[in-house]
Amino acid sequence: MDEYEDLDSYNSDPVHNSWVDFDYNENTGELSDLFDETDLNQYIDNLNDWD
Repeated sequence: MDEYEDLDSYNSDPVHNSWVDFDYNENTGELSDLFDETDLNQYIDNLNDWD
């Protein structure tokens, strides 16, 4: 991302929106629901079930 402006607002650029989310998570210490431990455990269990 060439510009680091406006990291507190979304726009139509998906790359910029990802940086907005990353900046928020870095500054607040909160992780999104994608990194919930139960979801990750379930994902790993599903991978382990593959043959």
